[in-house]
Amino acid sequence: MNLLPPNTTQLEKKITEVSASAFNLNGDLSSLIRIDDAPSDYLSILAWQFSVDRWQDDWPDEVKRAQIKNSIKVHQHKGTNYALRKIVESFGFSLQVHEWWQETPMSQPGTFQITIETNGHSLSEKTSKILVELLKDAKPLTRELKGIEVNVIDIKGETNIAAAMYCGEDVTIYPKIDDPNSLIYPVFAFYEIEITSIYPR
Repeated sequence: MNLLPPNTTQLEKKITEVSASAFNLNGDLSSLIRIDDAPSDYLSILAWQFSVDRWQDDWPDEVKRAQIKNSIKVHQHKGTNYALRKIVESFGFSLQVHEWWQETPMSQPGTFQITIETNGHSLSEKTSKILVELLKDAKPLTRELKGIEVNVIDIKGETNIAAAMYCGEDVTIYPKIDDPNSLIYPVFAFYEIEITSIYPR
């Protein structure tokens, strides 16, 4: 269908024919706003639309989509442990919150600590910094985050371990020598004498 006016020049017709392919959108436009179906190039636009606080272009697509999905829930529950948990879960990690009264001995009132389990997922230095910034953005303003502990699961692999032990004892044997003191026996003697003199009357 040609919508050009009758007085269109030949040049304008040629331009229209060449540029028609660039505007030929045969795809489903609604897929561009569906997080699971949107192409990778559109995820940054969706992140802006859903007010994602922090964004990293080199994140895997699944992390990007999870960040976008959780953004609304994080904004709705900012300042709660639920928001912190949703942020961490969007990376594939799990979170445990330790309140001040749960510590032994009790910590300073109004403080808390968190422990993050990576669950076998990779965690780069850049991602860890962004994760900390996200947690600080979403934490309760009236409480102090004392520390963040990140536990990385050990990578399984074959390890060869060798152990050796050397133990010895030097023993010197000398010929038997008679002890000259062995023939001396202690002898104890007691001698007492008493003299009685008797005179006539």
